[in-house]
Amino acid sequence: MNDLTLKFEDRVAVVTGAAGRIGLATCRMFCEAGVKVAATDISVEAVEAQIAPLKALGYDIRAYAQNVADREEVRRSFDQILADFGKIDILVNNAGVWEHRDVKGRQRFDEMNIDEIRRVIDINLYGVIYCVQAVIPHMAERKYGRIVNLGSIAGEVGLPGFADYSACKAAVIKLTETLAMENAKLGITVNSVSPGMILNTVIQNNGTWLGRSGSPDDIARAILFLSSDTAAYMTGVDMTVDGGRILGAHNENF
Repeated sequence: MNDLTLKFEDRVAVVTGAAGRIGLATCRMFCEAGVKVAATDISVEAVEAQIAPLKALGYDIRAYAQNVADREEVRRSFDQILADFGKIDILVNNAGVWEHRDVKGRQRFDEMNIDEIRRVIDINLYGVIYCVQAVIPHMAERKYGRIVNLGSIAGEVGLPGFADYSACKAAVIKLTETLAMENAKLGITVNSVSPGMILNTVIQNNGTWLGRSGSPDDIARAILFLSSDTAAYMTGVDMTVDGGRILGAHNENF
């Protein structure tokens, strides 16, 4: 094993939003790295269906129902995970929603329905808050933890038409930095990964300097790295994974 190999030593990871594309890719890569996985989502049936191929391969991955917007349900699900696995070493806060309101998915902020705004905030921000509060006491007691939150380039530079989503993701990035400082002496690192455009397939996309949109695997690799002991000296980092999109408009002359 060389120094560039991702290092996991008898680890247990919780991945929220595991029925989604990034969540499932993250679960698969954890399994392949020898990590035991608690895969959670609002529909346990959806998670079971997605992780069935991984279970068939003999990986230790289990499905749990978890509505991250419900604080008590979050606590109950984490209690069950602790009872089943005995510990939680890694938390990946991946669960999130992206509301599509018109044919282009956009809507002016002053026209947004307040109930939709609350739903986005409850899942994208409070979901992270509830999960972190549920797991940090356990990690602090064991003096070890890796927390990776999903941000977005929309939280780094804003995104017209998605003000509620951008606001949540900006808050997650700043929450990540604060948690990193608060928990550094407890052996807990806290980082975030901010994806750019992630589509079902890798296609040509002139909005990025690499000439394509990202895949779930692109994001999962970054999550895995920050969750590993290889990244033990990194905390408070927001890792942008967007093919250079945030650098500005792609210029085809270069």
